[in-house]
Amino acid sequence: MPSLQDENFGHSVTLISHHDDDGAMGIIINQPLQLSVAELFSDAGLPTENLRHPADFIWHGGPVRMDHVFALHDASHEWDHTIQIGDELRLTTSVDFLEALAEGEKIDHYLLALGYAGWASSQLELEMSENSWVYAAADKQVIFKTAIEKRWEAAARLAGIDLNKMSYYSGNA
Repeated sequence: MPSLQDENFGHSVTLISHHDDDGAMGIIINQPLQLSVAELFSDAGLPTENLRHPADFIWHGGPVRMDHVFALHDASHEWDHTIQIGDELRLTTSVDFLEALAEGEKIDHYLLALGYAGWASSQLELEMSENSWVYAAADKQVIFKTAIEKRWEAAARLAGIDLNKMSYYSGNA
């Protein structure tokens, strides 16, 4: 929500990939880093000559485990360490995904993120009760095809919210 002033999450769109009694985990999908796929692969010692999209951004997935790569992708592939997110999305943390990209395998919809967002047990629920977050169903169009600068507003529209009509201030009369 607009009122959230956290430096990691202000105006963020975060896809929740796992949620249970122990807490929640998600990947921020609208904060690109100044790092390309080719640069990440080169730094990791992976070949870059067969990458299909070497200039694509790497994303800031969240403040936890910024040294770890998370691949959010559509359901067209399964990899060694993959969790299902609904019917259409997967989150993979295994090197075989990166190796497939390095080999030039065609993977239509994916994004690579460094780090993830994490919440302790009941923390996300508390933040939602404080109106810090709003919930909307995941949408592949918003995740993979909407321009970066429009994802926050597009995600809010999925929840039925027009951010242009919201007041960022409150008070008492």
